[in-house]
Amino acid sequence: MQSLTIVHELNKPQIDQLVDLYKKMWWSKERTKDEVLTLLKTSVSFGLIHDATQELIGYARVLTDEIKYAFIFDVMLQEHMRGKGLGKALIEAIVAHPKLKRITRFELTCVPELVSFYEQFGFSENYGKVRAMRLSK
Repeated sequence: MQSLTIVHELNKPQIDQLVDLYKKMWWSKERTKDEVLTLLKTSVSFGLIHDATQELIGYARVLTDEIKYAFIFDVMLQEHMRGKGLGKALIEAIVAHPKLKRITRFELTCVPELVSFYEQFGFSENYGKVRAMRLSK
């Protein structure tokens, strides 16, 4: 298997690769480089890097209060790298990250066909007595 590393800071070429990766996703085709630079400043990043080429293979990010809540966003892989267990590696790295060790509520949104993928980590659509709500502007 290829040697891969998870990094929390991306270099300039990797940031450009991240912008390109966002543009390949149906939900973020319009994302600009300025927006990507902003989210890099405000999130804990998990960049999956191919060691030999330093290419960005995958990415996920987390917004957190570092006490109780962490919301996972933008879990994505280059298309040719899907189905190799790398998404699992990203989620496991997030849950195990020292900055997130006190978190008791990891949350995310996903399309219905990915629910079973996230259920293997213990994610559930059951919010108990509370309900997820959203204000869209």
